[in-house]
Amino acid sequence: MRVLLTGSAAPPPPDGAWPQGVTTPAAGQGVPTLADVASWWAPHADLDVVALAAQGPGFLDALAPVAPEVLAGVVPGPAGSEVPVALRRRTADAGGAPTRPTVYVDASQVPAAGDAGTLGPGSPDPTVPARSSTAVGHLLALAVDAARDPAGAPGCVVLATGSSTSHDAGLGALRALAGAEVGRVAGDAAVEVLRAARAALGGTDLVAAVASDVPLLGLHGASATLDGRGVDAAVAQHLERELGAVAHDVAAAVDRLASDGAVAGGALVGRDLLATATTGRRLAGLPGAGSGGGLGHAVAALGGRLVPALRVLADDLGLDERLAGADAVVVLADELGAHELGDGTVREVAARAGRHALPVVVVARSVVAGRREQAAAGLSGAYAWEDGDPRALVARVARTWSRG
Repeated sequence: MRVLLTGSAAPPPPDGAWPQGVTTPAAGQGVPTLADVASWWAPHADLDVVALAAQGPGFLDALAPVAPEVLAGVVPGPAGSEVPVALRRRTADAGGAPTRPTVYVDASQVPAAGDAGTLGPGSPDPTVPARSSTAVGHLLALAVDAARDPAGAPGCVVLATGSSTSHDAGLGALRALAGAEVGRVAGDAAVEVLRAARAALGGTDLVAAVASDVPLLGLHGASATLDGRGVDAAVAQHLERELGAVAHDVAAAVDRLASDGAVAGGALVGRDLLATATTGRRLAGLPGAGSGGGLGHAVAALGGRLVPALRVLADDLGLDERLAGADAVVVLADELGAHELGDGTVREVAARAGRHALPVVVVARSVVAGRREQAAAGLSGAYAWEDGDPRALVARVARTWSRG
């Protein structure tokens, strides 16, 4: 029996991690890793292990089988420091034939830049941390150069936006790409910054691998999610206003460039004939525009595409082809609930497995989704170890779902 194993028992990090007080959860004592579960299941079936991680260092690690080349570099960081970064480059397809270079980068490698501030007079004076995405812009510039083929033709750059500590709608990244001075840009200055940033891409196919479908603004936007991370409500409201101002300036710049016929990414070009919203306003509302504190918004303004990170990984790792050779699928999870069934690995894998009529089994620390939700997601079974021994549970489930 051939079993495809994927997932992670570590709690998923928040998309757009706040600069203070947020750390990326990792598997610790008592939390099994994918390798642990593989070793426990191995005596009962042949395994094909596929690592999938929507954000953070795990995103680049998961791509090692198809993008084995690791490039090291440095980008300017806060206060003139240099920040070491790693990029993965793919130059061959699954069969080993040369293909257009694709460079993968992770925004969580670089810290937010800028100066910390306060809300000013009349406020309880909560601190607003540095949150500019300037370093991400330098990281993108490095990736654009690395993605060129030997003849200098542009390639593809995939930016994983989740877990970035920036929170500025991607304004710092746009300015860094354009070589512009720090500060808000509006009017003609915004048009020139956006024009120069697009020119810096030089025809590169830019993709934001977004960790969630959060928009930039509104009740479910990037700033609205901060209250669950202990961020002062006044700070969150202040940031919402700032993101709104950036979105307004970028909207005007996108429309100006569209009227000049200088916009990349045709699907997002032009005015909506059925509504009064401009292209730029629709960019702010795109699913994933708020990912990474608004890095998705900047990528969309540059004419790039916003694609769920798990879909990017599944496609590039050839998950569909690997599912075709499997008899069953096992997904490891922290909690089987709204996240996993909405944006998580369980949803992505189960949807693909369904096209192959494969049974999908989830092994998790806890299961909060009911049988109806599980069935709707295409799951054949879900098992939780709760306070018990995960190894014993995995062995029991393996015996249940393995033949011969």
